[in-house]
Amino acid sequence: MNLCRLTAACLLAAASHVALADEAAAMLAKAAEAYRSNQQRQEHWNWNIHETRKLLDKAGNALQTFPSVTSESIIRTGGKRCNAILAWGDGKTPYMVDADPDARCQAMDAIRPPFQVEAVLRSSKVLQSPSAGGITLAISPDKSKLRDPDFDVRCAASIRATVRLEPATFFPVLLEGEVVESGCDLKSNPVTQYTAVQAGPASSTFRKSARFHMEYVLQKDRFQNPANSFWICARQEFDQPWNSDAHYLYYWGRQLAVRNASAGHRFIKEIKTTAREFGAETQLRFDK
Repeated sequence: MNLCRLTAACLLAAASHVALADEAAAMLAKAAEAYRSNQQRQEHWNWNIHETRKLLDKAGNALQTFPSVTSESIIRTGGKRCNAILAWGDGKTPYMVDADPDARCQAMDAIRPPFQVEAVLRSSKVLQSPSAGGITLAISPDKSKLRDPDFDVRCAASIRATVRLEPATFFPVLLEGEVVESGCDLKSNPVTQYTAVQAGPASSTFRKSARFHMEYVLQKDRFQNPANSFWICARQEFDQPWNSDAHYLYYWGRQLAVRNASAGHRFIKEIKTTAREFGAETQLRFDK
């Protein structure tokens, strides 16, 4: 009798766990769809992005601050968007800054984000987490996909993340996590647009132990048309491991010498975005 009761209780608990997992997976699928749909609305908006980078030692002290970058969203002839450099913080003239949009976008084609958000939102390893407000999902790494031929899949499968969803739309308003597997490891020959010297193989700083934090803010259409409102990633922070053997840093087509690289421990990149609707004078708003 006791064994029967115990078995029934175990089966009930297992069924409950599966139901919760299915519910979390369904909510994450809605989040992925909301994110994809939001990307299609960017045609109504323009934005500028300001990035800063610094190298820290083990004590958290700044060893070196690198030139900031301001980029802008521009539109190719075919309607697709890209981010192109508008200004360097140290006054250096941006590569092809006076060229037409197609040429500027083509110059930036080799620049890619460290990981694809939508790939993380397609994970099947998800559970709902307790949360004081809103909906919070916990995404676990998926070791079965670490050898996938698609880099975006491998990298997403290496990430442990927390996603907070906006309850009404299921849009992922906050995404933060850490790379805990090796699928984001990437070596490449960086594009160098400011020197004739071509760079040799370099390792990405977005790899195991890298942490990230991303916040999205809703930009409401000035005519109160929800179909044109747009979620913009207003704040991002990346806290990444530093390779002490790296004597150069490459970003946005530029090669920067690193002083005292052997003492480097963590590399910090912070990004802030301001948005403006086409034909409107409104700036980034933090009202939901």
